[in-house]
Amino acid sequence: MIRCGVRPLLCAAAAALVQGAALAQAPGAGLLVAKPQLVDPNFQETVVLVAGTPDGAAVGVIINRPTRQALADILPGNPALARFTEPLFFGGPVAVGGLFAVFRAAEPAGAAVRVAEDLWIALDPATIERLMRTPPAEIRFFIGYSGWAPGQLQAELARGAWWTLPVDAKLAFRPDPSSLWEELANRARAVTASR
Repeated sequence: MIRCGVRPLLCAAAAALVQGAALAQAPGAGLLVAKPQLVDPNFQETVVLVAGTPDGAAVGVIINRPTRQALADILPGNPALARFTEPLFFGGPVAVGGLFAVFRAAEPAGAAVRVAEDLWIALDPATIERLMRTPPAEIRFFIGYSGWAPGQLQAELARGAWWTLPVDAKLAFRPDPSSLWEELANRARAVTASR
């Protein structure tokens, strides 16, 4: 299990939330693209990789907000983390003291929410630890995650806060996501206009 040390970043506070729901494939997976009128500073100009949970809730991570630190920077004396030099991403406003991951694998490395055939979101501390010990070829770590109670995301969609697009696993690992929101907002506008 990941333990709190000098840096509380590695304390995963969300495990209880997803423990029961994290093993099944979640319906409603996709990309949420914030519309310009979404004024919540947590989500302005964001792209969220999201999956529904069996109980009607939704979990996801913001895939276009890198931070300036990597795991290797945060705990430089830990040789197991030396390989993780890619920036951590801000995943959302829930459990910002926790560490979460998106990864690609045929099977999950523990409790994880399936987003697509080989794309997973890991919110469980034991799973995160396992992924750090034996990382798959594609993995990205996040500080915090995004979460919606049952019916909450559907209400936001009904109010027109988000565009929705199908999952594209490559976008979750894009090296430079700085233009991702603008690109997907334009794509979503084009899809909406063609309907």
